[in-house]
Amino acid sequence: MGSMFADATARTAGTAMAATAASTARGGHQRMWIEERELQVGELRPGMYVSRLDRDWLGTPYLLEGFLIESPADIAELAKYCAKVTVDVIKSESFVRAALRKPAAAPMVVGDPEPAPAKRRKPYVIPELATLTANPRPILSRVQDEVPRASQALESVDRAAGGIIAELRNGGRLDVEAVEEAVTPVVDSIVRNPDAFFWLEALRQHDGYTYSHAVNCCGFMAAFGRHLGFPDEALHDLATAGLLLDIGKTALPESLLEHDGALSAEELELLRSHLGHSLRLYDASGASNSVVREMILTHHEREDGSGYPAGLTGSQIPLFGRIAAIVDSFDAMTSPRPYREPLSRYEAMQALYRQRGASYQSDLVEQFVQCLGVYPTGSLVELSTGEVAIVVEQNPVRRLFPQVMLLTDVDKQRREAFEPLDLRDTWGAHDNRQISIRKGLKPGSYGLDPKELYL
Repeated sequence: MGSMFADATARTAGTAMAATAASTARGGHQRMWIEERELQVGELRPGMYVSRLDRDWLGTPYLLEGFLIESPADIAELAKYCAKVTVDVIKSESFVRAALRKPAAAPMVVGDPEPAPAKRRKPYVIPELATLTANPRPILSRVQDEVPRASQALESVDRAAGGIIAELRNGGRLDVEAVEEAVTPVVDSIVRNPDAFFWLEALRQHDGYTYSHAVNCCGFMAAFGRHLGFPDEALHDLATAGLLLDIGKTALPESLLEHDGALSAEELELLRSHLGHSLRLYDASGASNSVVREMILTHHEREDGSGYPAGLTGSQIPLFGRIAAIVDSFDAMTSPRPYREPLSRYEAMQALYRQRGASYQSDLVEQFVQCLGVYPTGSLVELSTGEVAIVVEQNPVRRLFPQVMLLTDVDKQRREAFEPLDLRDTWGAHDNRQISIRKGLKPGSYGLDPKELYL
């Protein structure tokens, strides 16, 4: 896979107590009651678990929407961003719960802390998220050098996903450790150069939607996290969740998943039940990563409250859940389904952009476009010269002028030998103007399907 590419190219209110009858995924398991108290930041003590801020999480450097205060330094850092927070009493350490449950007028006296567990998950702190400005890592390898490694990683995670899904359909148990092991080479490759994954994913034949979608989401989630400057731990969480988002569909009838017409209300309800199956499978695996579980739970929520299962809106949806919603939707749009043809990547980007502020958070959609490019790698495009090309690699500074591979001449006749071209370097090459992309094309336009051309 990708050998022709290598030969032809040179190349992200006071104090309040609440006990709410609700089921939540925070903490890696379901809880039937939430007990909360609103405090001034100055009232916080180590051992308290902050579950909400008095502002949108996205305007702060805290990537996890909920974290444990471990030291006075954590409190001082938090004071830079907000005045009040909501503390989850149940998830706070036991030595502070009694103080939190005292009446508001009573002074809070906190006992000695319990010894910290040997391994504690600290919150991701990304200062760049205060303005949601991407802080992408440097490119560590050229695309043509990364393609062989990316191909091996993709084939490996393909096999792992296929095996996991087959095991679950036969009544087996989800092996999350195997999932985490399988996604590691994909994350490593994407850290070096995400365009290699984008290229290979565009050329890959889709043999089955459930596992192809899982593999694609795995890579896209890691790439988006990379673009936003997330740490390695977060990239692995994103990739793992991407592979598991719809794992519960293995419990549904194939006839429902391959249905080629409109679904009845009963069928739609059954399809949506996959989310509960996904959580059941994840919990039964013994895994306890609350970040991954929260993504599985919330990736069908929508910015305007039109999603499910809880109809959350805006900042009620965890940041990672909002990220997962964009990635899940993008890949679903660009994947062939029994009831519709896939959109081109360019068309899917346009669809996401039209829904920003409604279904998806505007800033995140705009960053996703920056991550993949206006014309994502692997997109078929028509140039201002009339030639047809495929996007090979993004130019980080000039997103509208990527590196492409010329497939046809100006008359749309297929070239005998494909020719690489960096649009950034074409000033004056056509009518004293820079060659640019005129429009995106559907796969199969002019008889050109990247999957058939390069595999």
